[in-house]
Amino acid sequence: MTGIVCAYFKEAKLLIEYFGLKKRNDKFSIYENEKISLIISNQGRLNSAIATTYLLSTRKISNIINFGIAGSSEFEIGEIFLVNKINNKFFPDILISHPFRESEIICFDEVVESGNYKLVDMESEGFFKAAIKFLKSHQIHLIKIVSDNLVCFRPSDEFMNNLITPHLKNIENYINSLKEPKHFDLKVVEDLAKKYDLSFSQKEQLKNRVMYYLLNNLELPDIDFKKSERKNDFRRIMNEFKI
Repeated sequence: MTGIVCAYFKEAKLLIEYFGLKKRNDKFSIYENEKISLIISNQGRLNSAIATTYLLSTRKISNIINFGIAGSSEFEIGEIFLVNKINNKFFPDILISHPFRESEIICFDEVVESGNYKLVDMESEGFFKAAIKFLKSHQIHLIKIVSDNLVCFRPSDEFMNNLITPHLKNIENYINSLKEPKHFDLKVVEDLAKKYDLSFSQKEQLKNRVMYYLLNNLELPDIDFKKSERKNDFRRIMNEFKI
């Protein structure tokens, strides 16, 4: 099951309708079908962390998404992004092909109305810090749509409809592309690490590259060259796993 965490009902409304989610009697506002469980957290990183923890504690979630709007001083209203860095210290591993642009985001405790920022919100850090306690970083996803250029306002239903509707199909395709981690066969990583005496750091980098191939249904390269110096061997291996 894929989990989705939204701060506001207005952010979640179109997803609820598009995926045919039904409201459940629960401690939080939760909407579900057989594949998706969406929770409304309310504003702020603490509320986001609490809701994320609740969802991951009470449902069998294999991937979780923080979906919502974000401010930006750089991007156009309506642009959609997959977040690759949060507050310069948290890094979701993006290991699948996707139709979105990527960007960093800065999470604040208050509404931001000035400054130079690619993306800003009030929930992303709390969401990620809670989710990483339960899942691996490649199972944690943040999708943000630019709603304003650092202007405090209350978006109308019509505004949110126009903002989100053009992206619903791509969001659906992205969710459908997420796979259960139990399907991964990482024996090739262990074999190559042993054969070429890779360090722990090199092994972890190779694991991410192999997972990228598996997630995207790519054929793994056949690597079988004579062992030499570890650094050069690792470079040759990674060159075979082209992205």
